[in-house]
Amino acid sequence: MKRLLALLIISFIFAAHLQAAPKIEATTAKDKDSKPTDTFTADVPKVYVFFKSSGTKKGDILRSVWIADDVGEAAPANTKIDEASVTGDKDDFVGSFSLSKPTKGWPVGKYHVDIYSGDQVVSTVKFIIKAGKGDAASDDDDDDDDKKGED
Repeated sequence: MKRLLALLIISFIFAAHLQAAPKIEATTAKDKDSKPTDTFTADVPKVYVFFKSSGTKKGDILRSVWIADDVGEAAPANTKIDEASVTGDKDDFVGSFSLSKPTKGWPVGKYHVDIYSGDQVVSTVKFIIKAGKGDAASDDDDDDDDKKGED
């Protein structure tokens, strides 16, 4: 009986350890040399999600799923755009996912990327594509408000 109880306890501990999801810190940026931002212009060549994991082991697989939340008439709400996976090269690895600009340019709107470990979402990163050209936009760049009433 003691043996069975010990085996059950070990099984529960092992199962709990297997179910513990890693922690993922993630941000978006236009490239590896840029500051993190959650707002991009429609001509940005790629959007990157850079992540740092903790609680991952070498060989663990993280999967990104890119979703267009609200892009007007360009696509229905919550449309899956793409997905990709990376395999950890060491414990607590870092990495990135990226999505290139569509041929016709990025539809203006709201997006997000879910990062999965197995079937569980462990991180979500939201970003916005705004109309315009140039580097990553910011809310302070909106000159239209300053020019209202001017023709």
